[in-house]
Amino acid sequence: MIKKTANIADSEIIWASNFMSNNKFFFLPLIKKVQLTNEVWSFYFKRTGEEPDFKPGQYYEMKLDIKNPDERGDSRVFTICSSPTEKEYVMFTTKIIESSFKKTLLNLSLGTIVQFDGPWDDLDVNLDDPSPKIFFAGGIGITPFHSILKYCVDSNLNLPIILFASWQMRSDVLFHEFFRETEEKLSAFTYVPTISQEQEDFDWNGVRGRIDQSVIERHVVKKDLATYYIVGPERFLKGIEEILLGMRISQEKIFAESFSGY
Repeated sequence: MIKKTANIADSEIIWASNFMSNNKFFFLPLIKKVQLTNEVWSFYFKRTGEEPDFKPGQYYEMKLDIKNPDERGDSRVFTICSSPTEKEYVMFTTKIIESSFKKTLLNLSLGTIVQFDGPWDDLDVNLDDPSPKIFFAGGIGITPFHSILKYCVDSNLNLPIILFASWQMRSDVLFHEFFRETEEKLSAFTYVPTISQEQEDFDWNGVRGRIDQSVIERHVVKKDLATYYIVGPERFLKGIEEILLGMRISQEKIFAESFSGY
């Protein structure tokens, strides 16, 4: 797995508080970039105390200064991949594709001040509710669940949670070690990683093949008591939702958030 890291010392930061305006936007400086796979990077922005509080799994909107943006414009919404318990930074993990926004993001210099707005919430996972929660992540859709599980670890919140994570190839997998370690720290948490397309022999201690009804029922015992959360590409969402409805899970128990277009 590729890992490349760039850092900036606190002394090099132009403090974002000097750039604050009186409107709802806030500004944070970029302090680190880490390459996780061939296509995926994590971007760390220093928390200044001016940013609004966020809950695990929520997202911010990021706006960049792009002279000639493509048709998708100069802003994107990103799930906050870090936990509210991590007070030094907010971290976003995203796939870098051939768009003017992603190219600009990747090429930002450390110390650059970036405009944000939010936070907002689509999934609205209630961590005060002790009932079982079943998470399904397709690819980069793993990010809100990383935030939630990091928060649970830091807060010693041992909730009954099962995370099914779907990847095409072993080289696509994100945060695998973190979730394995979380299983050891939180006895009520279960991590079920899956590889769907890679056929050759490779070292893998998870499920080989797609998530199907048999994989779900192998791990979800009290299916009618649980709430189900699905995050990923539209095709992944529809596939998992179809399986759950076929298992006679109530539509009211299923929540989904599509990560389309990146």
